Amino acid sequence: MKRKAMAAFMAAIMTASLLAGCGDNASQSSGEGSSSAGGDSAGEESSAGEEGDAGEESSGGGSGSEEASGDLKTLHILGVDHSGTDGNGQTVKLSDWVNGDSKLWERFTSDLAERGLKLELDLIENDQYDTTVNNQLAAGLDYDFVYITPLSTKTRIGLVEQGKLQPLNQIWNQYGQEATKEFFEQGAGSEVVKLNVLEDGNIYWVSTAIIGTYGDSNFGSFTMPQIRKDWLDKLGLEMPQTTDELYEALKAFRENDVNGNGEADEVARLSLSTFSGSIAQLFGLGNSIAYVDYYTGKVSSPWYDENVKEYIQFMQKLYEEGMLVDGDSENSTEVAENKAAMIFDWALQTWQEPTIMVPEGEAAPYYVGVHCKAVEGVEPLIARQRGIQKAGYDYAATDKADPEAVAIYLDYIASEEYALLSEFGIEGFSFEYDENGEMVQYSDSEDSEVQMIVKTPALWVNNGIAPRVQKVDRKQEVDMTKGAGYDMGYPEEGFEEKVKLIRDIYENEEKYSYAAMSVDMAVSTVAENDEVDSFYTDLDTRSKEILMNLIMGTYSLEDWDTYISDLQNLGLDKLIEIYQNRYDRAWGN
Repeated sequence: MKRKAMAAFMAAIMTASLLAGCGDNASQSSGEGSSSAGGDSAGEESSAGEEGDAGEESSGGGSGSEEASGDLKTLHILGVDHSGTDGNGQTVKLSDWVNGDSKLWERFTSDLAERGLKLELDLIENDQYDTTVNNQLAAGLDYDFVYITPLSTKTRIGLVEQGKLQPLNQIWNQYGQEATKEFFEQGAGSEVVKLNVLEDGNIYWVSTAIIGTYGDSNFGSFTMPQIRKDWLDKLGLEMPQTTDELYEALKAFRENDVNGNGEADEVARLSLSTFSGSIAQLFGLGNSIAYVDYYTGKVSSPWYDENVKEYIQFMQKLYEEGMLVDGDSENSTEVAENKAAMIFDWALQTWQEPTIMVPEGEAAPYYVGVHCKAVEGVEPLIARQRGIQKAGYDYAATDKADPEAVAIYLDYIASEEYALLSEFGIEGFSFEYDENGEMVQYSDSEDSEVQMIVKTPALWVNNGIAPRVQKVDRKQEVDMTKGAGYDMGYPEEGFEEKVKLIRDIYENEEKYSYAAMSVDMAVSTVAENDEVDSFYTDLDTRSKEILMNLIMGTYSLEDWDTYISDLQNLGLDKLIEIYQNRYDRAWGN
């Protein structure tokens, strides 16, 4: 069946694709440039880069305009031979498109050629890329544009100090189009750029960005503790409004054998060793050993929060009464075996419930987010991502590159033309517009290439040959009446119950309080990186050890000062200080 994507979503995608440092972009030669040959990629020809000359055998990059090839600038790119699975279950690689009869790649080629650019590609197998790029680095990194995610921060900064990487902000300011400059410096891309700035004020790599929108606002995904709402319904219980009511509900599940297996085995499956993956945010706690306050911009630790002991005592009570198991256990089967009364996950997840085996005749299982008060006068927090989130897949321009060629590449990635091609393909080939102006994707096509673009973005994005900007319409997510969740067996009535709270959070943001899901910081200096590396593992290990043992009752709260002293001696305060400095560099606090 053909499926519709909302026209508003399409417009949002096109607007967002002004590469926030990570466009869904694929570089293509105009037919004259070389790209690694064959589906096995050039990396195999070079023994995974062992000799430092990956991609030596190349072939033409598809059909394109060849007449003006002599006037085209060239960008030589080292990237991964990114792959995906089409609708027939077949693995398709970027090199298949480059060296085959690909309409998408042909369009990409001609688009770049019209702008004056062709690409030469060396594509390496994903599992060989780390070795290859490091070997190429030792040999001099003789490329123009490189996927650098496998390189450590220290290595990258070393390249900058040696003059081996070009400042991208200087390129788009001097050679880029106004729209590109606007996006990186004032638009949505500027938030991601802030996290890539070095001490000298320059940006040397661009990264994937995920832009979440709800109406006119940017809004990130969030996680929550979630309870079996069908079990509450079965016992005639209301959603808990306080943690005392939450305790009583979990207790009632066990006392009433709500799963019907004759055992008192209904349990909350929550993390015992971390402040994420649990209900710590209901007590107003941050969700990592060092976190940034969403409102003040100050970095602190849950260990210093005035409510941390109350959180631990609540968890102790659940554990002592057999109502709590460790959510970090890799071998847990509680969800599938219909025993998990409570979990922690993304608020809109729809993948847990279809795995649950319930007795015949029982209502369809589903989890709903729990947002209840734990401490009088303390607002429960929701751990959320920024509306614009920096993800992985970093790319840099080397000192070998023609800055004007790099600027053309960034300009194209920042265009609506490119966004449409990367996310949806070509009108009349992979989609069409109906009489209402809504996009209809050809999801029933037998063409492998169309199946790929309908399922996922183009293969040139992510770790292929360029970063991506992904725009997620969160209103579409909560308003859908049919979707992947139901296709997997998620109950429709359960989905409607699940999204009530989620929709209210999106539409009434000011009613709720939030915790930052991560400390979004500027790139560390070499000194900062080395210092944190010297102590973080021991600090994190001890933090987890203390928290788990306190909850399990093998440590006593009476020795609290000793535990805090241990963490401070292992570098807790130094971690907070370094994170604060990096956060301030990014956000100017």
